Amino acid sequence: MKFEFPDTGEGVTEGKFLDWKIKEGDAVEEDQVVGEAETDKAVVEIPAPANGTVKELMAEPGDNVEVGEVIMELETGEKDVEENQEEPEETEEIVEQDSGEEKTEEVVESSADVLALPKVRKLAEERGIDLGSLDIEGRIREEDLEGVEKTGTKGGTENKVESEENEESGEMISTPEDVNATPSVRKLAREKGVNISRVEGTGRGGKITRSDILSFEEASSSEESLRETGSTESHEVQGKELSGLEKNVARKMTESKFSAPHVTHVEKVDVTDLVELREKADEEVDPHLTYMPFIMKASMLAMREYPRANAHFNGDSMELDVKEDYNFNIAVDTERGLLVPRVDGISRKNLLELAQDLSETVEAAQDGELSNEDMEPGSFSITNLGVIGGEEFTPIINPPQTCILGMGKIQETAEVVNGEVVPRMTMKLSFSYDHRVIDGATAARFVNEIKENLENPEEMMVSI
Repeated sequence: MKFEFPDTGEGVTEGKFLDWKIKEGDAVEEDQVVGEAETDKAVVEIPAPANGTVKELMAEPGDNVEVGEVIMELETGEKDVEENQEEPEETEEIVEQDSGEEKTEEVVESSADVLALPKVRKLAEERGIDLGSLDIEGRIREEDLEGVEKTGTKGGTENKVESEENEESGEMISTPEDVNATPSVRKLAREKGVNISRVEGTGRGGKITRSDILSFEEASSSEESLRETGSTESHEVQGKELSGLEKNVARKMTESKFSAPHVTHVEKVDVTDLVELREKADEEVDPHLTYMPFIMKASMLAMREYPRANAHFNGDSMELDVKEDYNFNIAVDTERGLLVPRVDGISRKNLLELAQDLSETVEAAQDGELSNEDMEPGSFSITNLGVIGGEEFTPIINPPQTCILGMGKIQETAEVVNGEVVPRMTMKLSFSYDHRVIDGATAARFVNEIKENLENPEEMMVSI
């Protein structure tokens, strides 16, 4: 059984293969998790399609794989259909009447059309042999390749691979069979006309990936264009394909920025009392209590007065869907890029429960263990650049939400209190909103409500 990279739903067409949980020769059961891949939504588990024994693993960690691409061969215990099927005709006859004689024209086949087991195809790939050019009837076997290594036809040299020494420069180079790349990547290189021996691999252990081939092709095209225009300037051409998650973030941010009229309201908040309360509470409770649960509760209370901040907006139908529950997406910086997992039930959980949920969610995001459901859009988003050092910024709305709240760093500043300049702990809130749904006055009142809650944390505790 040829197992293809599965469709994980929601329009996903490709992913980056991360890891196998099994090895060749292992027995597996149907629905057993055999591997993991990263899509533009999240890291997903790959289940086995049936009971059987792993015959061959055809994807390597770091490979970009498309939905429908074969990633594993599984021996299911049933008769090998390929071994027992009737061998197809190797040629197609076109009969014409010419002076009473029949004329036969042979149709040249491609490697994909010939009859050969997967291990034979793989061996041919490694040796640079075009199976479609071999003059062999019936199934091509391993022994048939012995006399045609590095050639396209038996005893010939039509498809001879590049020699080990470049005749022009005298530079020693690697031949295609020496490079570290999977058969699918080698095939892509041939399709793109790329000499895979000259590509520098960025995968694990210097392995050449699909991205490396595409980047090399793009760089070669740019250099060729410069030569054609007669430019003598020196240009360094670099290219690196975005990961699936990064592509998804890029698409969503572009859609949001150029469809929703963004306005950002910035407000300074005196959080001196909140800092004292949190530091005191954090010493006495477990888990670790950050400022985020306080911000979430302060935002939730303000939304009860201004419900349009807790809503989804459809720009095509111009319909607003105000949410009854409070489920917030929280921006998390990970090695795989920006993730915005959802934390549910803000109104139903106390500060410690929220702190526990946040800790588990952030850990899952950083370990790549979030599911597609964990990444669904909530009713509101909060992003915290203050932990890195930003004071104020312009957050981009996470569609279909109507707004997003950004937290700046908490720092000691000189403030005027009762006519005197005194040191206070302050932070800035950056609130971006969709002006089609929320006007400036409403935005200002909403942020002031959050400010009021944070500046009087003990009163806020009574309300929640």
